[in-house]
Amino acid sequence: MKLPLTPTFFLIAPIFAQFRVPTALRNLQIAASTYCDKTEIPGLTVIKEIRRATTVIIADDSVQNARVISFRGSSDIENWISNFEARFTEPYADKSIKVHRGLYNEYLEYKAEIMEYLAPNMVISGHSSGAALTTFFAYDIHKTQPTINITAYTFGKPRIGNDRFAESAKDITHYRVTHNHDIVPHVPEELLGYRHTGAEFWFYDNTADNYKICDTVGGEDPECSNSCAPLKCTSIDDHLYYMGTNIGGTFC
Repeated sequence: MKLPLTPTFFLIAPIFAQFRVPTALRNLQIAASTYCDKTEIPGLTVIKEIRRATTVIIADDSVQNARVISFRGSSDIENWISNFEARFTEPYADKSIKVHRGLYNEYLEYKAEIMEYLAPNMVISGHSSGAALTTFFAYDIHKTQPTINITAYTFGKPRIGNDRFAESAKDITHYRVTHNHDIVPHVPEELLGYRHTGAEFWFYDNTADNYKICDTVGGEDPECSNSCAPLKCTSIDDHLYYMGTNIGGTFC
């Protein structure tokens, strides 16, 4: 697979070189398991399951040699999208950094509890709104615990912050996986001041093999998921099917 040889690419090449489909798929399977009553994945030892408005799984993974934390997305994606609001909040010391108020407030419901389970190597994952919580958690660890090694995998993540947030988060190892015409990576709209974080890997069909390595971090490559904007990025089916894997409570 040919890598994008642009000036931007040479600055961010290491994160692309470290991306491995089997590892991404494992973290997708962990994220998918948050929708189910039980988490039974070989090599994964569950430490704690938080089951409230959303589900958070905390476990040790012998395959990745890391503490893994994964966040479940909305159980009713159509209702979640239809009620999605775009209001900002300014929770950080730098008030020019703005993030989505509703998703950040949801993250705060779990932040204190999950912060008790930090370890030297952390892998954090999530799908849909759970991907938003994943990003907030990775950001807070990165800013407050710089000695911790963090890797974030997000699948179908909505935009959650403004350009200043994207810039502030650019040093986090964050693999942002998108699928074909999935609607969720395109809300809230860019015209409302939202920008993506992470290095995008666009899986453009229904397999776990065919993907494009996109050439931006903390932005959006017009040749990747954003190539379907604004008229074709409307699929909920693509949101519930990533890397050959069905995701959601109906698939448990």
